[in-house]
Amino acid sequence: MSITFPAGITPPTQTSHASSFEQKLNAAKSSQVLVEYLKENGKSAINARELSELANNANGGVPSDVSAAAAYMVRHEDVFAAIETHDVAGEDGLSGVWNFEWAAAGGLEGSSIEAIAAMSDAFDRAINASAKITEITTESKTELDATKQRAQN
Repeated sequence: MSITFPAGITPPTQTSHASSFEQKLNAAKSSQVLVEYLKENGKSAINARELSELANNANGGVPSDVSAAAAYMVRHEDVFAAIETHDVAGEDGLSGVWNFEWAAAGGLEGSSIEAIAAMSDAFDRAINASAKITEITTESKTELDATKQRAQN
């Protein structure tokens, strides 16, 4: 199925909602980015609150790729839980670098947790694209309707 846009209207791209880097994130890539960041900053572990702070990047001092990787983990709580409990029986909200290294090496590859996260991301992209298309078509229809209005005497 193809959509034809009116003249002067360009179709939305996925990059209008998220960077290309963010769209390609998964458990392994996010974990690798976090491993590198944690090691560079002399940290051996990170808890859920710190992960959320990295994702929010309130002070603007966190590199964008690290913020995006942390946001991926925050958005996909099940992925973070699977990573942090890789080596222990229960969740405590704290994950060591070694757990992220395991995930970066493909530890969650092929798991239902990774599949659900990927489907969730695909649905989110589809919803965002649909919203953008609705916005564009509504604006175009409004402009078209305005040109059809008759002058009031």
